[in-house]
Amino acid sequence: MPTNFPKQSFADVDVIHRFFLNRRTHYLYTLFAFVVAIGSVDRAAAADTYLSGLRLLPADAAGVAWVADMPVLVESWKKTTLHELGQDDVMKPLVEANLGADGALWSKIGDKIGVRPKDLYEIASGEVVVAWLPFENDRRRPSCLCVIADTRGKHQKAIAVADRIDQDLKADGATRKDVEKFGETIRIYQPKTRPGQLKIEQVVISVTEDRVIASNRDSVVMDILEAIPQDGLTDSVEQAALFQTVAKQVSDRMEIKTPGSTLQWYVRPLAMGRILRDVAKVDRGNKVKILNLLENQGFDAIQAMGGTVVVRQDEFDLLHRGYVHAPPVTDQPDRYRLAARVLQFPNGNLQELPGWIPKSTASVTQMNWKMEEAFWALESLVNEAFNDKIFRPTIAGIRDDEEGPQIDIEKNVMPNLGEHLLLLTDNTEPITVDSERLLVAIEVIDQDVIANAIEKAMEVEPDVLLVEAVEGVDIWKVQRGEGEIEEEAFFDDFGSDEDMQEEQPPLLDTWAIAMVGKGPGSDKPYLMFSSHVDFLVEVATRIQSGAGDGLHEQPEIVELLKKTQDFGGKQPSIQRVVRLRESLQAKYELQRRGELRDNDSVLATIIRRLFQADEQEEIERPNASKWPPYSEVKNFFKNASSYVETTDTGWSLNAFLLH
Repeated sequence: MPTNFPKQSFADVDVIHRFFLNRRTHYLYTLFAFVVAIGSVDRAAAADTYLSGLRLLPADAAGVAWVADMPVLVESWKKTTLHELGQDDVMKPLVEANLGADGALWSKIGDKIGVRPKDLYEIASGEVVVAWLPFENDRRRPSCLCVIADTRGKHQKAIAVADRIDQDLKADGATRKDVEKFGETIRIYQPKTRPGQLKIEQVVISVTEDRVIASNRDSVVMDILEAIPQDGLTDSVEQAALFQTVAKQVSDRMEIKTPGSTLQWYVRPLAMGRILRDVAKVDRGNKVKILNLLENQGFDAIQAMGGTVVVRQDEFDLLHRGYVHAPPVTDQPDRYRLAARVLQFPNGNLQELPGWIPKSTASVTQMNWKMEEAFWALESLVNEAFNDKIFRPTIAGIRDDEEGPQIDIEKNVMPNLGEHLLLLTDNTEPITVDSERLLVAIEVIDQDVIANAIEKAMEVEPDVLLVEAVEGVDIWKVQRGEGEIEEEAFFDDFGSDEDMQEEQPPLLDTWAIAMVGKGPGSDKPYLMFSSHVDFLVEVATRIQSGAGDGLHEQPEIVELLKKTQDFGGKQPSIQRVVRLRESLQAKYELQRRGELRDNDSVLATIIRRLFQADEQEEIERPNASKWPPYSEVKNFFKNASSYVETTDTGWSLNAFLLH
């Protein structure tokens, strides 16, 4: 374990789906979930005699997650409120069936390399390292997964696990070949070929005296075995410049009171993105290759990111400190080139939540963002995506087309948008597939100009209804399919059916928009968009009436914001507070009723569109119908907070989940 890599926090247990503000760490959480339903593990020999797996992996690793000391992490996890949920008489068998060591979700990961979470519980006596390695020159197998586990003192258990894996694989039709390399035996399994299978699949396992190495590529296991007697690779991931840079940025901001109670991670985003694209089959068949587009448009400036999760420290169940390394590539204030100039998030005071936010709100995200500059930065991205210089002509068409809205976006709209944005979510009861509501509010400079622009846009929208529910506020509701709707008419000039391989339906069937001016409840005007018109009506009413008893006055939120300040979040660029009891309610109940897939939220729609292709098998959720009512388990879910600070070379990530 490198002594200079941080040891610290996770957070926002949106653990179940959204962790920091940026998403996207499914494989990170996969490793963390290894400790959901854990058995005890014995301690091993002194760590100073063991060569860390980070010294055995190449510097070009796309992603690495590692546990410094599995037994310590297990014991720390047992002290968390989330662990208590898994021990509940009703929930324990259900959690294990879904997320436990043999659970439906995690068993699919073990299939890739033979070794499953349960196996690691039994044999890991210290460090566990999981790595995703790129092989971009191999078109048939452009990546591989690798696990290295410290098994000192548990060699016989490791052999027993390997033998059990052997039986399982052979029973499933795999053939085995043993190869002797560097004094060790390597078991190479060739699984039974499936109909339509194109890739050459392997399961490769080697059990040495003090470690288990498993992968789905034989050359990786051989390279690791060769590196062990040489004291590791000369160009290992631990010694990589990017790894060291991220490590220092994180470790400088965190104290670990119980060494070993950590889960740590490191990712090179574009390289990892290519692996995920291959695994999830995203981009296949699409004309626009998203990762190539992002790289061409300057997002390769985001070179690496990483962080440390600390389990059960002080008043926190989970702590996280992370860092995104994206040093400026120009000497201009916007720091980056082309479309990557959208990444402008100035630091500022985000602690004061507006009083108009309803007390029933489940989560609030505040963001400082230079929206006007970000909008124009998208010009090169749109032009490349459509392989034509259409951005400016489209903006001109919106302004000049006599049958269009005739809105001057360049002169009227964008200059009058402020640099502060809020995003609110909540759930309505009784819980249905459209219970999850979202509202976006953007501070406005000249409310009359923006109100005029909205009115012009709505005049050419075929499925619009003016909702006169709040005096002085025009709320426009758009209901897809109520009239002879012209799909996405407002943006049609960006392309036609010939430009897109297949036309996607809108993210929302119904939505609402309004210019909500200053009122007794707000000294700032806001352009508001909501997935539900009643949510927008509720907020607009609070602003115009000056209603009290908002979210900012609730004791739990006051405490949460105070802890965020104490945690260091005094001048962030992005801040998020989450009341997990409220945030998870709809998802829990819909999963319990087998309706989660039909959830009508924006996030659910995006996830379905990106990652759930028609031909992909949906992961089972065993016994979800037997979950107890949410009222019986909601107290296990606590509040969480996270924030981002812009630095000279990127962004620092910070988050915690209360105990």
